[in-house]
Amino acid sequence: MHAPSPAARERALRRGPGFLGFLLAHHRPEELERCYLVWCGARPVWLCARCVGLYPALLLTLGLQLAWPLPPGPWDPPFLAVGSLPALADWALARLGRTPGSNPRRTWTGVLLGLALGRTAALHGAQPFHPTAVVHLAALAAWLLVVELSAWLRRRP
Repeated sequence: MHAPSPAARERALRRGPGFLGFLLAHHRPEELERCYLVWCGARPVWLCARCVGLYPALLLTLGLQLAWPLPPGPWDPPFLAVGSLPALADWALARLGRTPGSNPRRTWTGVLLGLALGRTAALHGAQPFHPTAVVHLAALAAWLLVVELSAWLRRRP
């Protein structure tokens, strides 16, 4: 396999992920630095850096918990917090323009978030609306709302 030409690379950057690529790289063209660009032959494929870590970790965590169920315990809330906080902080800092971040950091924080979300999904699967799972998901949603509202207020004239 050969490397793409500089012209092909420039076209890929200009064009962005396209409609189907949006499923793998859900960023606008001006935010594609948050994605990895891989080439399948002559076709560019954009992959969200955080999701590259998140989804495999989530699926691995779910698979392991299906094979070896772990009952809910007092370790769950700290595990979910420690797994989620690095990704939430990294995302918020980048979203609010405090730091550009880096794709390797996004990938590793995505792995930690995937582990936490996998555990949350397993808790919910074993006992629908398990209180720990509900609190975890509510905290993630609240954080998303606060950061997005802050970003919106910062952009206003």
